[in-house]
Amino acid sequence: MSRTTSSEDYSLAQRAARGERRAWDEIIDLYGGRIFHLALQFARNPSQAEDLTQEIFLRLFQKLSKYRGDTPLVAWTLRLSRNLCIDHYRRARIERESVFLAESALENLTSGSDPARDAERRELLHQIDEVSPCMKPDLADVVILRDLQGLSYDEISALLRIPIGTLKSRLNRGRRDLMDRLGRRHEERAKIAEGGRNSKTSLRVAPC
Repeated sequence: MSRTTSSEDYSLAQRAARGERRAWDEIIDLYGGRIFHLALQFARNPSQAEDLTQEIFLRLFQKLSKYRGDTPLVAWTLRLSRNLCIDHYRRARIERESVFLAESALENLTSGSDPARDAERRELLHQIDEVSPCMKPDLADVVILRDLQGLSYDEISALLRIPIGTLKSRLNRGRRDLMDRLGRRHEERAKIAEGGRNSKTSLRVAPC
């Protein structure tokens, strides 16, 4: 389900801010999954992500009355969520070094009707999770938000506060960088397999 106009977004936000339960439930249904997945990237485990998600929804409820409908509600909500996630990291003095995809997030990202295809996608997601720390953060962010979380260009542009032209340029460079890294990773694995080395340490492939 998605909002179609800014007036609908504004009406929904104002009704929820006034305490209308149905409006608030609709916001949770619309954005709850995305906010939880975003929290997973920063919180490092599902339990902490759940706590962070609750904190985000509490702050969102407090801020809804300030929403004016000048940007899509999803972008406004995710920008607020992202800022709170960053604040959470700063409070905990944790430096973000990689994009973390927990198993629960992977389940949602690969919950299709074709088990074989889901298994292939799950393996790809694991590989992306391993090599993404080596990418520039601005490139990794747009690839994850667009190709894994499925946000639109408008949503990502509003979330990261960059023009769509800049976003598309970063996305193209990020995809090329990701494919190059995955390609080199496969080549390294193939060389190890061909060498017939059996020690466990020889099977560990550095992502960068």
